[in-house]
Amino acid sequence: MGKLERTENGVVVPFETPKGSDKIEVEQVLVSIGRRPVTEAVGAEVAGITIDPRGFFEVDTNTMQTSRPGVYAIGDCVATPGLAHIAYAEAVVAVDHILGEIPVPVDYGKVPWVVYTYPEVAWSGMTEAQAKAAGHNVVVHKHSFAGNGRAMILGETDGLVKIVAEKDGPILGFHLVGPWASELLHEGYLAVNWEALPSDVGRLIHAHPSLSEAIGETMITFSGRSLHG
Repeated sequence: MGKLERTENGVVVPFETPKGSDKIEVEQVLVSIGRRPVTEAVGAEVAGITIDPRGFFEVDTNTMQTSRPGVYAIGDCVATPGLAHIAYAEAVVAVDHILGEIPVPVDYGKVPWVVYTYPEVAWSGMTEAQAKAAGHNVVVHKHSFAGNGRAMILGETDGLVKIVAEKDGPILGFHLVGPWASELLHEGYLAVNWEALPSDVGRLIHAHPSLSEAIGETMITFSGRSLHG
């Protein structure tokens, strides 16, 4: 991306596309440069807790225990996805270990992600590129919200469902952009984590009219058939 230019109406943002350079004028620009852990002067070194060069506590993600037995760290101070629901899941792992139970570690490659834009964007699991890079024989199907009855009722038909799966195998990635993607995501999250086949999910009944029908219709297309021809 090149230099931003202020105008009377907003900001001109240049960007690159597969076909070359382009630009768009918007009212506002949100600059997100990330965040860092604030772990200085908390006594970690004195306590014998190892901190990496970026300031994150080093932990065993199977237990969330630091290098000091009995001391645990979760959330923004460890080098895992900086999401509140991930921190919650990490806390469950830590507490289970403290109680002497067998924790179920967080599978960070399959956690739910949401970007609260308009329309919303949400995903779980691998992207198409990641699946191919990992050596999978990838099959991808997409389904637009344009023909979805509930989306038309809401007047929000922009967006689609994209499913990445192993050929004749389980779902590897689930991707959404569109109305209430943050709420629709969890059906896909369950499918990815349980390594469900698209045919498993495609057989499930989705209420009509509902936004979730777009998920079911995408799954059905993996069988070589389509609900709407």
